[in-house]
Amino acid sequence: MTAAEHPFDLAIALAAEESGQFSGHTSERYWNAISPFGGTTAAVLLQAILLHPRRLGDPLALTVNFAGPIRAGGFSIRLVAARTGRSTQHWQMEIRQPGEPEPLVTGTAVFAVRRPGWTDTETRLPETPGPEKFSRYISPANVPFLARYDIRYVDYDPFAGGADSSTQCWIADVPPRKIDFPAIAAYCDTFIPRLFVRKGKMAPISTVTLSINFHIDGAALERRQPLHAFGQSKANAFNGGYYDQEARLWSADGALLATTHQMVWFKDADM
Repeated sequence: MTAAEHPFDLAIALAAEESGQFSGHTSERYWNAISPFGGTTAAVLLQAILLHPRRLGDPLALTVNFAGPIRAGGFSIRLVAARTGRSTQHWQMEIRQPGEPEPLVTGTAVFAVRRPGWTDTETRLPETPGPEKFSRYISPANVPFLARYDIRYVDYDPFAGGADSSTQCWIADVPPRKIDFPAIAAYCDTFIPRLFVRKGKMAPISTVTLSINFHIDGAALERRQPLHAFGQSKANAFNGGYYDQEARLWSADGALLATTHQMVWFKDADM
């Protein structure tokens, strides 16, 4: 399977418009309950900047705000390079659909050219057997995008319930695909919602905002060409119908790929 044929690449495929903007189409394979999988939405926004002729460097940070559900069908991405310096570039972006007077998704991104210098990583890959030692988890949630990811938990059943929302897992695309920046963005949203982990059951939820910090440059990512990532995720607090979810991603050889944080709306299943 070539890159152009992979379901993920088809899902984030974009056409450049004469206006300098991009158009795309939602993917049935990456559909969630009522709209596209949020990780794909983050990935397609990142892909738009990666394709932009004015892009400087590699992604450093990405924030995506989910203002409303995207309908199945076509959409447009509007990009503005708000400011470009010698080593950093700041972007503003939004997703719109016909008939919608306001954007459905807004966001910002920072791209940068990393320079040589002192390097250290305090957040290290935990000692754990490789993905081949664990079985792929089959989620009880019947949504299409979950079939596109091979997730293998190394600690326990994520629906066991309990007082701790922490989980650890291996993540890979189905079928296998080399991890690049759009894939990292999508992986950051593949973690089972922390509410489900704590409650041991599903409940209505919706991500409000998702932020990602990238800790690897394009050259290093290309040299590694990883197929699996290892992730840790946890929540810090559930309060007033919202909770946070933070996570860290490493390549199998120990390179820290990204750290991420999101805020999620939820409906209390006990009320």
